[in-house]
Amino acid sequence: MTRPGLSGGVLIGLFGVLIGVLLTVSACAVAAPSTPTGQRLPTRAVSPTATPTITPIPARAYYREGVRRQAAGDAVAAVRSFTWAITVEPDFAPAYVARGQAYLALGDYQAAAADGARALRLDPDCAQAYVLRGEALRRQALYRQSLESFARAVELAPDLAPATFPSRWQAALALRDGPTLSALSREYALAHPDDPLRDYYRGWAFIEMGQPDVAISILAKRIAESEHPPALLWFVLGMAYQSEQAWTEAVVSLEAARNLVQAGDGSLAVHSSRPVAELFAALGRAYLGAGRCVDAERMLEYAIRSGAPAWRHEDALQAARLCQTPTPTPSPTPPAG
Repeated sequence: MTRPGLSGGVLIGLFGVLIGVLLTVSACAVAAPSTPTGQRLPTRAVSPTATPTITPIPARAYYREGVRRQAAGDAVAAVRSFTWAITVEPDFAPAYVARGQAYLALGDYQAAAADGARALRLDPDCAQAYVLRGEALRRQALYRQSLESFARAVELAPDLAPATFPSRWQAALALRDGPTLSALSREYALAHPDDPLRDYYRGWAFIEMGQPDVAISILAKRIAESEHPPALLWFVLGMAYQSEQAWTEAVVSLEAARNLVQAGDGSLAVHSSRPVAELFAALGRAYLGAGRCVDAERMLEYAIRSGAPAWRHEDALQAARLCQTPTPTPSPTPPAG
């Protein structure tokens, strides 16, 4: 009889009404027996007992309950509550956005994108719906459409720019879209002029724009001026040196990043969801370029075990193994005769 996702107070109220209805029905049945033959009927009609009306629970009550469930980390219950809100009021756009956010938490990205699309059909200027759609598309690796959706969200509500920046950066990073990365790096620098990580964004944008020498200049200066430069800056400096095929410098920079990560520096998470795998893959390639084939093989194998895609590093791993195999010396040809 009860709908899922109701708060305790709403349930108690609803049960109270239902119990009242049941009691009234029972009382009516008792108060209206069949009239025995031979008795006079009453001259005045008995006033009927009023039957209380069950007040429908409004969509916003389910919505508020869903928000509470979601804040408590119960995405499954939140989806139920938001679904009831939508059932009661199918045109309630915020419920679609909120349910889509719960679907994101559950990893159902297609359902999240669908709810974002429904919300936008109801309210084409809903910035939060564009954010939901952008994030759902990003997690489905539809990066270009994701960036378009985020751009529309920020256009409608500029105050969403800081909150959506990490997702916009990750989408542009996956596309290796140099111009977009460059624009985002400028956006970050304007918003955070004193944050040393702004040089990570600038440096990586220059790498993707085909200007690693500019990245090296920026990052080397920042590292020299910083008392404790984060691993992320060393990592990007190493990648810039790799782009220039300056293998010795790349190894030194990436080893510095590795030492900091092993000491607990978590800054590489800004760049990658698999920071350890990406760092060790980069270090393995740098070792290979520097001719340290045994170290290259070990690093690349470790990177793959840590989650780096094997197919992406197969050629480098094979090269690291081959360069350890000595070239056979041809046997001398015996003289004729």
